[in-house]
Amino acid sequence: MAKQKGATPEQVDGLTDYERGPFSEREKLGFRSADRLHRSPYEIDDEFYASLRTVFSEPEIVELMATSAAWEFLTRLVDALRIPTTPLSETRTTKAGADPQGLRGSGRRKTVDRRKVEGLK
Repeated sequence: MAKQKGATPEQVDGLTDYERGPFSEREKLGFRSADRLHRSPYEIDDEFYASLRTVFSEPEIVELMATSAAWEFLTRLVDALRIPTTPLSETRTTKAGADPQGLRGSGRRKTVDRRKVEGLK
């Protein structure tokens, strides 16, 4: 999806370590804000908020926080309700060089047994 929105292959590859990736300081600050919000809303303290205001307008900060919070909400809702996620196709995992669990390797999501999902239909 990132490539469809104009991200370069280098940017997609750099997401796992955005501090060293090919991103502008503004983009890195946006990633830092999402990381901080992920850990705790209290990490968006006055000092950090002031750093955001040097780079982003108030409406941009609201959009940045709302987008980050929405993704936090969605993943927690899906996990709490044990909603099965769609496994990556074999083509996508092989092409990306990832294991069959793909993005769920972080431990944040439970592995979904395809047989159980198909049994829910």
